[in-house]
Amino acid sequence: MGATHSTPFTSTASCESSNDGGGPSYEPDSNIPSAAASSVPPAPMPVLARPETFEEKLYRKFKAEPLIPIGCLTTAYFLGSGIKSFYNRDPVKSQSMMRLRVGSQFATLMIFIGYAGINAFTLDFAPGMAVPSEQGYGGKSGDDKEE
Repeated sequence: MGATHSTPFTSTASCESSNDGGGPSYEPDSNIPSAAASSVPPAPMPVLARPETFEEKLYRKFKAEPLIPIGCLTTAYFLGSGIKSFYNRDPVKSQSMMRLRVGSQFATLMIFIGYAGINAFTLDFAPGMAVPSEQGYGGKSGDDKEE
């Protein structure tokens, strides 16, 4: 008779099977790992990093893309200045500040798209393809050997 095995994650199942052909049979009810797989120790639990605070994320983002916050501050300055000019009933300066605000918003948006494009751009034309510099050639041809 076959032996029964019990683990905390699987139900009790029998190792016994009827094999009509000469090859291995598939038992859908069997949850018992093979002998080779049971000799491998379980993988350790991953160490989870602590969550990033708002200040840390802000510093990391500003360091990675410094022109975006500068553009946002410039836009906010032109908006505030334009609203102040509107409040002081200076329509020429107010109109000028609002036009500068739109220009600064456009520039900030283009910078944002530029950063996204640079981060997405790679020179991997064919992933997995060997690069000559990685093979030890170093960009030199075989004729230019130093002696």
